[in-house]
Amino acid sequence: MSERLKNYLEEIGHYLGISREKQEILTEIKSHILEKAEQEFGDITDDAVERIIDTYGNPRRVAEKYMDDSQIIAPAFKGYLLRYTMILFAFHFVLILLSAIFRVSMVVIPFFYIPKMDSFQAFFYLPMAFVFDLGLVGIILYFVTQSRKEINLPWPKLKVNWQKIMEGKQTKSKVIPLILMLMGYTALVWIYWRSGTLFFKTIDLQDPRSLLTPLASQWYSLGLLALLGIGVAAYVVRFFTASEWVDLLRSAGQLVILGILFNRPMDDPFSEFVYIDLQIIANIFIAIIAAVLAIDFLKSLIILMKNSLMKKTSMEP
Repeated sequence: MSERLKNYLEEIGHYLGISREKQEILTEIKSHILEKAEQEFGDITDDAVERIIDTYGNPRRVAEKYMDDSQIIAPAFKGYLLRYTMILFAFHFVLILLSAIFRVSMVVIPFFYIPKMDSFQAFFYLPMAFVFDLGLVGIILYFVTQSRKEINLPWPKLKVNWQKIMEGKQTKSKVIPLILMLMGYTALVWIYWRSGTLFFKTIDLQDPRSLLTPLASQWYSLGLLALLGIGVAAYVVRFFTASEWVDLLRSAGQLVILGILFNRPMDDPFSEFVYIDLQIIANIFIAIIAAVLAIDFLKSLIILMKNSLMKKTSMEP
């Protein structure tokens, strides 16, 4: 084989990537070039091969002709790329926000490691997180495309029908409860901003006394606001979709918040009481909430798996 033909085939091979038929394609191209050289020039010489290569085409264009039916990501899955990336990035964004607020590092199995950073560093970390999420989703869709098995991916519905929303016919969410939830949440944010805590010894608005130490007040109050905020956000999303993914992601996010609170407890956060240990009561209360959320998470996961199985069964002949 001439050096020119070897280099030409090697360059085409670069554009073919890791296609399963790569070697067969290169062998076919080589055969075509040698056959054409013999037909047009009567003999397969280096000069004849080089002339055929000059007319055969740009290596990239040649590779593209053979890859028309070999997609890195199947056209049917290309719509999933951005949608799945945005869902994953939204979860990633919340973790980054928590890391910046609480100045902690987090490991969320199996994909995320969030380093300890301030808000300025988090701002520059976000683009890298988006690129990571895009690449992760792209890799998953690539393997789904290359798989020889029939795989049906869930499609989160984000289409908005405002008429049905106002009539309350599309989802589980209703307008009036949402307004009340937003008003209540806004009131809690205002109380925290005004008093620096959501946990009081007394109900004297003129002289509010915190049940916790200043640092514990900030820590647990922000944790409570995060838990309630995720719940309110999930209720809003319920206007746009009735998918069980909403409940799954809500309970997962709230479990993450509780996990952070458990992993970073405050030393002696409560005022001392003679006849009652508030720390024990608080731990029991948090454990009950975590158990309820875990059950809710498992229920949503089972429903999603059941729906996926039923959908797959209905598509089988």
